[in-house]
Amino acid sequence: MLIILYGFLIGCFVTLIGGGGATFYLGVLTSSLAMSTEMAVPTSLFIAVFALLSGFLTQLKLKNVDLRIGNRLIFAAIPGIIIGTAVSRFIPAVIYQTAIGCLLTFMGCVVLYKNLRKKKKEQVVNEKSKVALLFGLISGLMVGFGGLSGGSAVVAGLSIIGLPAVKATGTTTYILWVLAVVGLFSHLAAGSPISWTAGLFLMAGGIAGSVLTPLVLRLFDQKKLNKFLSPMLGFVIIYFGLNLIF
Repeated sequence: MLIILYGFLIGCFVTLIGGGGATFYLGVLTSSLAMSTEMAVPTSLFIAVFALLSGFLTQLKLKNVDLRIGNRLIFAAIPGIIIGTAVSRFIPAVIYQTAIGCLLTFMGCVVLYKNLRKKKKEQVVNEKSKVALLFGLISGLMVGFGGLSGGSAVVAGLSIIGLPAVKATGTTTYILWVLAVVGLFSHLAAGSPISWTAGLFLMAGGIAGSVLTPLVLRLFDQKKLNKFLSPMLGFVIIYFGLNLIF
């Protein structure tokens, strides 16, 4: 039952901050269940696919998903997945993670600055911004290298172009679901082993958390919620960046 609780807490957290959860599931599988990384990576993607799907459908019903912006980032991310998978064997993971960590830390600070400074007028969403596409590409690279969901990069890009926090997290859920599906099929095609039993238990908790969280958030005033969540997203992005560096 403890593993279901882990899944529920991860589902709640990643839905709140707009992450994919694959990294958290990976941590539970390798630390709590002592599973090998070779099996834990595809298993975490298997869990994330269904947990993200349930969260995405809930967010879509609540109209928290911007499909147009989401599709733009997905098209930018897919080449990143291909490139990341192809060159991962040639670039030391520590160098790649440090570079991405520095970039995320910087962009997290930008998100914080944009949301904490006094605003004279309401921020306008810049749908044509190339910045979001850049972070879509980075997200794909993170997925391609394995072990990273890419959610922090997507949230950073969406926050910087001005998408409200609630919509940013909902749109990120959609993007990461598509990327998780691509990543899972890549591993299945390669014949990677999956622990179906552990995956199903974690998935059950993850689905419950990803469905209940947006329904609970809907009970709060959205403007006040955005004022709280937007700076929080900045801190989370900085945390993930520093975590990659150190």
